[in-house]
Amino acid sequence: MNLIQLVLALYLFNILFLFFLIYMTSKLRNLKIISIGTAFLIPLTAWLGMLLQSTFNIDDISSRQMLANVLLTLWAFKFSAYNKNFKLLILRHFLNKEFQLKGFNLYKKIKNIFFFINCLMVSLMPVISLNFLSGNLSLGLLDISAVLIFLLGFGYEVKALTELKKSSFKQDDKVHREGLWLFSRHPDLFGQLVAWWGLYLLALGAVGGEWSIFGPMLVTFLYLKFFVKNIEGKLSKKYNDYEEYKVSTPSIFPKITSFKS
Repeated sequence: MNLIQLVLALYLFNILFLFFLIYMTSKLRNLKIISIGTAFLIPLTAWLGMLLQSTFNIDDISSRQMLANVLLTLWAFKFSAYNKNFKLLILRHFLNKEFQLKGFNLYKKIKNIFFFINCLMVSLMPVISLNFLSGNLSLGLLDISAVLIFLLGFGYEVKALTELKKSSFKQDDKVHREGLWLFSRHPDLFGQLVAWWGLYLLALGAVGGEWSIFGPMLVTFLYLKFFVKNIEGKLSKKYNDYEEYKVSTPSIFPKITSFKS
């Protein structure tokens, strides 16, 4: 099995799994099926890639590869417990209020699904690299640094989301500005980006892994161009002081001066 065949196999798996999630969500009218299921598309793709690698004797399984797959599984469990706004974005992309596929006609409906799958597959380029030719079996300094960066981003996001969850119990009509939310308006997204770039650094240990940079680049572009705009449109309507918060606080990347102060 060559790289193209591996990508096509994973692509087909993602399509079939996503159609299954959409069908079950519509049939049972349970939004949790697709909101949680899409998160586990990422680690499932990773473990399937490793299974195919082993089955077809493409390469030996490395510690780097196992680490990446475990980290992605950890990320998926985190996503299933938090990230409400992201789940809503996924739901709104696929389904309307009647639990039907969005789109005026069949072409539009299929287009929405394949747009999501294509973005997902490009984002997963570091994962595919790691589960195709994963490189040296032993871990190096770059691998350890990459794991630490991933965990740093992961921990930063979890802390931000935990702070936000605690503030929601206060039932305050003002936007939360304490803790990490004082430094940027979306510290959770910042943590995700740090983690995703950490995964790319881990993929640099794979053969040809440097080409997977298009994955984190696409994720960064989507966050900055679409996700922030969508989320902030909702928050501006919910909180009266959000426009003032936007003026005084950076979007995703925190100001260094904020940490110094």
